[in-house]
Amino acid sequence: MILSTQIKEVLAHIENIEIPENTLSPQEQGRAFYEQFILLAGKKEEVYQIQEQTITTENNQIPIRIYRPNHEEQLPVIIYFHGGWFNAGSLNTHDTPLRQLTNVTQTLIIAIDYALAPEHPFPKGVNDCELATRWIIDHASSLGINANKIFIAGDSAGGALATTITRKLRHKISAQILIYPVTDNKMTTSSWGTYQNGPILNLKGAIEAWQWYLPDTSDHTNIDAIPLLADDLEDLPPTFIAIAEHDPLKDEAYAYAEKLKQFNTPVYTHYYEDTIHGFFQMGAFINAFKDLLKDISTFTNSIQ
Repeated sequence: MILSTQIKEVLAHIENIEIPENTLSPQEQGRAFYEQFILLAGKKEEVYQIQEQTITTENNQIPIRIYRPNHEEQLPVIIYFHGGWFNAGSLNTHDTPLRQLTNVTQTLIIAIDYALAPEHPFPKGVNDCELATRWIIDHASSLGINANKIFIAGDSAGGALATTITRKLRHKISAQILIYPVTDNKMTTSSWGTYQNGPILNLKGAIEAWQWYLPDTSDHTNIDAIPLLADDLEDLPPTFIAIAEHDPLKDEAYAYAEKLKQFNTPVYTHYYEDTIHGFFQMGAFINAFKDLLKDISTFTNSIQ
């Protein structure tokens, strides 16, 4: 494969990440490694207001971060689920790009800090995302949200979560935004063959991630975990799908787009050349990140 200078600079940075291995569990090593990606996103933009809050129920606490781009009330909202193969990622790993996204779209963004595998395997993360989304919908007025413009979004594994929440709450969701989403656990597509050794994602890590996320084999065909297996896709809202060129998830993202079209869902796929998986978090290096922000803004503004 031929990689651009921008991608090579990103990979050089990643190769220099050092994580102490002796004191951390495998999942903790992975999370510490992923946190180092924050530097790839560049400088943090100022945002009109950022609030930390915790959604508390009888048996659960879910931290959220609210990005408010201006003082206006009745703003559209993007409810965002971060990526990280279901076992890594946090409010901090996606803070920089979400600051930029709220400023570009002038949309309120609420990021959800859902529980991670392997400590909390499926369906805990999905349940957290659904609970948080329902809470946001129920509190739309006090949050200053336009209840008629609620968008669900996520990247990578967060994209898988976004598809499930949109499917469950389809009549309350205005649109979904999927950034190089995980949609299948088979990993047998042509793009997985081409990019099984990276960059960024590799087949060995993918197999481990799915084992951590779905330790119960009875869940390996659960449609709430595997978006591509779902067949109850009627009446879903318009869908934006971002696809990276050098990404093993490329083919399964296209496959999900085609399946949605079979159910007459309006689907808008955007293919970003000279990009790799994770480029939403690499805005300091990969120029296509800004194109992605503009495309998302155009899409959300088009939703009536």
